Formats: sequence, structure tokens, C-alpha cells
Amino acid sequence: MRNIILEFGITICSIISIVIIMTLCGTNMRQNELNRAIDSALIDTVENQFDETTYSVNSNAEFTADFMEALLVQINSDSTVVVNILEVDYQKGLLSVEVIEKYRHPIGTQGQIFAKRTVIMEQFSIPTSSSVVSKASGDNSKAFTDTITAREVL
Repeated sequence: MRNIILEFGITICSIISIVIIMTLCGTNMRQNELNRAIDSALIDTVENQFDETTYSVNSNAEFTADFMEALLVQINSDSTVVVNILEVDYQKGLLSVEVIEKYRHPIGTQGQIFAKRTVIMEQFSIPTSSSVVSKASGDNSKAFTDTITAREVL
């Protein structure tokens, strides 16, 4: 009888340990996913604003909607996402956001993570052409280069 009680206690402790590890790992994975999604969505949104080959954004509302679309495409978790726009200026390429993600832990309790990010377009150069001579065919062709640099401010 004593061994049965001891084994039952060890089993309960093992289950509790596994649930704790699952909760900690799940929170860490969700935070990493949110950080990567926000960073990527911010950079993509600002670069799209100043890239003339894509669609044009003509207002702060469109700039914000472009960010939210890019963000939600990248989040794969089963969660509720709340986006607070702290600062936006589509002409200067400024976007500051706070994203809150709410989810359920394996034991059923509510969890929440958040991240704040600000991105500012630092440098953008319009595509320039340079003459390139192809060695294989000997003809002149044009090579286009462009530079887009967005600076992330934490």
C-alpha cells in the first residue's frame, strides 16, 4: 500500500512538472513568433511604402492596414491579437505599434504577451541605372540597384 501511494505521488509530481515545462516553452515560443512577425511586418510595410513597383499607400489608415495584414499573415498561433497604433506617418515612413497576443495555457488559464516596436525609414534611394557589358554576348544592358534601409528603434 505504501508503494502505491509513493508511485501515485511521483506520477502527480511528474504530470505537474510536464505541464509547467509545456507552459514555459509555449510562452517562449509565442513571444519569439510575435517578435519575428512584428519585425518582418514593420520592415515589409515601410519598404512597400517607398517601393514604386508595388501599390501606393496614400493615407495613414492604408499604411496601418498594410501593417496589420502583413502581421496577421505571419502569426500562426491560436490566439487573439490586439494591435495598438502608437504613432504613424506614412509620408516619413514612421510606424510605432504595440501588439498584445492573448492565448490559453495547456492548463486552461489565460496568457498574454506583448511587444512594442517602432520603425523609421532611414534611407531610400531611387533605382539608378549603370551600364554593364555582358562578356558572353558583348551587348550593353542596364543593371538597376536600389537601397532600402529601415531602422528599427526599440
